[in-house]
Amino acid sequence: MIPRATYRVQFHKDFPFDAAIPLAPYWADLGISHVYASPIGTARAGSNHGYDVIDPARVNPELGGEEGFRALSAALKAEGIGIILDIVPNHVAVGQGDNPWWLDVLEKGEASPYASFFDIDWRSPDPALDGKLIAPFLGAPYAEVLASGDLKLEKRDGRLAVVAYGAHVFPLRPEDQQALAGTDLARIGDSDSLHQLCERQHWRLAWWRAAGDIINWRRFFDITELAGLRIEHKRVFDAVHALPSRLYAEGLIDGVRIDHIDGLADPTAYCRRLRDTLEAAGKFRPEGAAPGPAYIVVEKILASNEQLPPDWPVDGTSGYDFLGQVCALLHDDRAAKPLGRLWHRLSGRSPDFHAEELVARRMMLERNFAAQLNATAGAFARLAASVRETRDIGQPAWRRGIAWLLEGFPAYRTYGTGDAAPDSDVDIRRRAVSIAIDVAGPAEAHVIRRIDAWL
Repeated sequence: MIPRATYRVQFHKDFPFDAAIPLAPYWADLGISHVYASPIGTARAGSNHGYDVIDPARVNPELGGEEGFRALSAALKAEGIGIILDIVPNHVAVGQGDNPWWLDVLEKGEASPYASFFDIDWRSPDPALDGKLIAPFLGAPYAEVLASGDLKLEKRDGRLAVVAYGAHVFPLRPEDQQALAGTDLARIGDSDSLHQLCERQHWRLAWWRAAGDIINWRRFFDITELAGLRIEHKRVFDAVHALPSRLYAEGLIDGVRIDHIDGLADPTAYCRRLRDTLEAAGKFRPEGAAPGPAYIVVEKILASNEQLPPDWPVDGTSGYDFLGQVCALLHDDRAAKPLGRLWHRLSGRSPDFHAEELVARRMMLERNFAAQLNATAGAFARLAASVRETRDIGQPAWRRGIAWLLEGFPAYRTYGTGDAAPDSDVDIRRRAVSIAIDVAGPAEAHVIRRIDAWL
């Protein structure tokens, strides 16, 4: 069923499902066919947006739980209104002791059944970090926090954990849980003993400001309390989509809006799997439910010359491209030069936007994503070492080449999967290579071309 008009509703603890029920007749009078609901999976306590999900399989009790959602759906249906549900497949909230998947990984490390749910690089050339997950949640350097007494050994939900500031929880390994059972925790209160205990764990605590340099797992951009999911794996996909699939099968929702589709490893395969999943669930929809197929839209910002990939089995975007066109009506191109002159006068830097954009891109890479840049350069260096033609090119050169490519990259992302790539990827890479070679100069142009050839 294609919506006629949607009305976005942001649910949170101060505006739960039952607060929306009295508005159903008003929305019907407006001609609304579907409420476009913010995420309803269980989010971090007190969340005012719902995108910091900690349990995607359960309706958030702060919003009224599943019983409240069913009541809302029935009230809307009585007015001829359906629901399009916002879902968050890219990430979950971590760090504050409220995500059971993440806590299990902290406790058991690579042996956790949820370790494969997250993009974690467990291997490190530093033996002290090998097999550990970096946990950059401290408000100051580790030694300072340890000496200040802000780290404490406590029992949380029946198991021992190191707790920072009373909010961030880091469970101990099962062997340490067992060894310390019945121990007076005050005996491990001094900083040296606590440090030795921390060093034995599957995690390593760190200052939040160091995250960009040392983190070894994927975040939502550079937000450390949102960890990326490996939704390309069926087990992870099924766990995240169990709730919306069931709600669609029961006729409680008519479709979904996918948050941050471009954060996923393979958006094309994801959209196909989601379409197949909802199509299978649709066979169980009760009589009287809106006819299928499910309505699926993606959150994607299309550039002015960009089209939605035709092989995505979706019904469109959530409208950022249209919003961009509307906002452009409010801007006068002639303002660019006086704004550039003002910026130059205030900062002493270039008045040219593109020159400043390059500086900003370089700053983001070096400050916010240095760890990922280093990891990518390391991967290319290992590949290069296995080929006689490239074994003389060291990791620093690969790092420079990758940085130059990214700084001049003309699109948000490409869609190659390793097996194949759309034609648009070729053009994007060609432009990126041209820009990078201009910056690198003839001495290292061969590095840029080799990266392109391997891609």
